[in-house]
Amino acid sequence: MHSILYKILKPTKIAGVEIKNVIKYSDGINLLPNTVPRYEYFRGVEGESILDLTEYKGIEDNGDKIKVKAGTTWGEVLEKYNVEFWSNADFSVGGSVFFNDPITGFNEFGKIGGRVEVDAFLDGKYYSGKYKGGIVINVYLRKEDKEITYRRLDGNIQDLISIIKSWYSSRIPVFREVSVIKKGKESYILVSYPKIREVLLQNFIKEFSMENSPIIEHLEYKYWYFGYLQLNEIEKILNMINNSDFSVIRFRKDEIAFSIYSNRPLESIKNILDYSTTEGDNLFNGCILCGKCVNVCPYGKQVGDIFHTPLGFYTISFFEKDNELANCHMCGLCEQVCPVSLNITQHLKKSARLNEIKPKNAFKSVGNSSSVLIITPISENLIDEIIKSLIYLLKKGKKVSLLYLQQDFSKIIKDEYYFEELTKVKEIYTITPEEYFYLQRLKKNTVVDIYNIQLLIANEMKLMDSKLHIPCLLKNEVNVPRISCSNVFLNILNGKNNINKLDKEVTLCPLTARQLNIKTPLDLLGINMDKNYIDVFLKKMEIATKDLKDDIEEDLSWYNDIDNNIINEVYSNIINNMLKDESIENLVLLYFNLDKINMAENMKRLLTDKIANIIFS
Repeated sequence: MHSILYKILKPTKIAGVEIKNVIKYSDGINLLPNTVPRYEYFRGVEGESILDLTEYKGIEDNGDKIKVKAGTTWGEVLEKYNVEFWSNADFSVGGSVFFNDPITGFNEFGKIGGRVEVDAFLDGKYYSGKYKGGIVINVYLRKEDKEITYRRLDGNIQDLISIIKSWYSSRIPVFREVSVIKKGKESYILVSYPKIREVLLQNFIKEFSMENSPIIEHLEYKYWYFGYLQLNEIEKILNMINNSDFSVIRFRKDEIAFSIYSNRPLESIKNILDYSTTEGDNLFNGCILCGKCVNVCPYGKQVGDIFHTPLGFYTISFFEKDNELANCHMCGLCEQVCPVSLNITQHLKKSARLNEIKPKNAFKSVGNSSSVLIITPISENLIDEIIKSLIYLLKKGKKVSLLYLQQDFSKIIKDEYYFEELTKVKEIYTITPEEYFYLQRLKKNTVVDIYNIQLLIANEMKLMDSKLHIPCLLKNEVNVPRISCSNVFLNILNGKNNINKLDKEVTLCPLTARQLNIKTPLDLLGINMDKNYIDVFLKKMEIATKDLKDDIEEDLSWYNDIDNNIINEVYSNIINNMLKDESIENLVLLYFNLDKINMAENMKRLLTDKIANIIFS
């Protein structure tokens, strides 16, 4: 199945050659004859033997230069270093050299292949030095040691190009970069130069305004076109530029390098770089194969396989139309990083074959408040968390009902259930991140506030530090980069058994807490859960009702045929006296343990109703 991925040359083209060998690059490897490299998921060349460098990443600081492993993206380089030139931030550095990408600084440095030093294989032999072709393994980049200034001049495309042509007709201005940028409806010349050269460029930049930063390209569009032309051939791509969503045209005396992006296919010219999407049709439901979802997908990390990510789902769907790779928890992290804003989870839901999570009918809904504590098949076994949650809310002065949602939870995940019970609810409190996350769609149809109790307590206690595990389903609620998935819920859904051990002391996920034996914020509140209290209460009740049972009940038994509530009223008064001074912790604890108590049914019923009236009314 994995060979399928390497047949994809770009979002609009599949190779005709069958893949016979795939080798993940590691130092000291021996290459087979006619091996071709793969630096990214979204572009490749045809070949039977593939050298995969997509995971070969890292940067080594060598003073005035950095050594960059070929699979490292320009974005990863630019996060830490100022370098003299770069290409699209989502392109790999090795791929840029191999595919001859347009680079910033084109005016001064020319094409990337003539500028860099590399470690590479050419005809199966390893070499180091100036790039002279072959498979790039490492790239050496010079750090930027000068202060760079950026300036811009706005105008229409044709006038801006005429200005630049006039510059090069008489001399070569000493700019580092000369570009025309077209983004949406705006267009402008962007120039850059080392600040010390400003005196040499004053006649060129009189009408220019200061710009804060360079233009950095990303793969944010469904179609892209890259190439080189002579300056006098620029008319050939003017229509493409004007119809594009984003274009960068770089100038170097009599040559131009162009990067043109669009969300619809453009009519392109012939002499264009091979990885451009010239075929015109995206084959993967709009997926551009950028691979950003791979880096954030908990399901992919759980299984350890790229095909259990949205990238794998879209690519396999092209070949097999229907597949079983969508059994994730639809967390939506992939949608947050998708540059072309695909509705990924809707596609996944249609194909998902999740394990059923059916209710065990362990609870009854009670109360009629517009504020509810939700119990679902996800949380019904978390009895201690339910009890503590209710105590927490009651101590906050909240009157809530208990609403047991008797529905297969997998249907909720897949959007196959309408929450009729919740249409009139105004506040919902959830115990687990899963319930909190999947109930959010209620906000589309009704005015409702949804809270996660663990998150409320964590914020109150200021627990947002490195000791706290933040699950992926709460990513949008917590302004920290540290999220991780324990895989506990994923294992329930897809039948895997791959627990991700966490180096944390507290978790916002009760399912994780139970599996890994760590605490939740609720556990840190110190709520009294003395279950010996139940035995103490029952003993007190036995003493209080002893005489009633032995004498009065027998004496009044003849009333049963006339008014069978008389004896219950006597018991009711006794129970009222016993409950009036009890703490809320004890009452909630008792309520959730009544079903386990050996007691006459009429007494149990009375006790249940009395406690429920105190707690939920």
